[in-house]
Amino acid sequence: MAVYTSEIRAQAGTQSAFITAVTPTVALRGVEELSLKSANDIEVIGDMTQALAGGDTGLVNKLAGSGTWKGWASYDHLPYWLDAVFGTATPSGTYLRNYAAPTTTRPTTRIMTLVKGDATVGAYKLTGALPTDMTLRVEPAKRMEMSGSLIGTGLSAATLASLSAATVTPIQGSHVGATGLKMDSWAGTMGTTTVTNCTVRFLELMIKPDRAARMCLGSLSASDYVEKPWDGSLKMSLEFNATTKTDIDLFVAGLSQRQVQYTLTTGATQIMVVQFAGTLTGDVEVFRDDDGVATVDFELKRTYHATFANWVKIALTNTISAAAMV
Repeated sequence: MAVYTSEIRAQAGTQSAFITAVTPTVALRGVEELSLKSANDIEVIGDMTQALAGGDTGLVNKLAGSGTWKGWASYDHLPYWLDAVFGTATPSGTYLRNYAAPTTTRPTTRIMTLVKGDATVGAYKLTGALPTDMTLRVEPAKRMEMSGSLIGTGLSAATLASLSAATVTPIQGSHVGATGLKMDSWAGTMGTTTVTNCTVRFLELMIKPDRAARMCLGSLSASDYVEKPWDGSLKMSLEFNATTKTDIDLFVAGLSQRQVQYTLTTGATQIMVVQFAGTLTGDVEVFRDDDGVATVDFELKRTYHATFANWVKIALTNTISAAAMV
């Protein structure tokens, strides 16, 4: 009997070692699309004995895996992905997790075994799944969208675990409070100057850890991964009005740097705060159309800020303890 796409499930488990898969322990909420692929290097080789016949020997050079995911973010399960990007956070209180881009040492990440499949016919797992980039987008009248790409040591057959679907709270654009948007000058203090909610049409944060699987002699699969200096950006769209024109004049005039903070919350125990410092390096597109309203789109490239002591930080509060996030 055929397996319908509506029967496919996505699950995850946390590995203690990059190369060692585990049984899934959580049914990931918010994942709408999960693509798992083999990334094997297999070739046909020949030599000067083959003439016009070409290669006659099949050769496996490398076994690896890759993937992508897409969906909506929740206060409850987004930390699985943030842990995998920034490093596993130790929550304080009930329950605040702080994330920041690394500045001196590679973070200790949540390495996952990602399993996708059908409970009856079968499933497949990506061992050593780690994000190589992640995007979080917020805009009016929508839920927060998340997406990203993955590396892994390989794709192999697996079995879905019997897991229940947790109740989670999606993060929505409507959760930005009346004073939840801030944009400050480079010399100012992060989180000081409020921007009117309707002025900002979208915020799209992209984090790129720049990770790659590292091959070693004696093995067909990667035994570790390397991590280069991170990259990132914050794309924004501003309504064109008398207030924003002051910023836009500076954007098109030359060097312009900003500190941006936005807070989403739907209660005392469900809060997300994003802080970003960046330099406008690309072109500024003026007079775009957003439902008949003129807007200006621009992109800030990640820039280390000495006072802020980083270029991106995320603080997320929920009701999930460290012990519950296995």
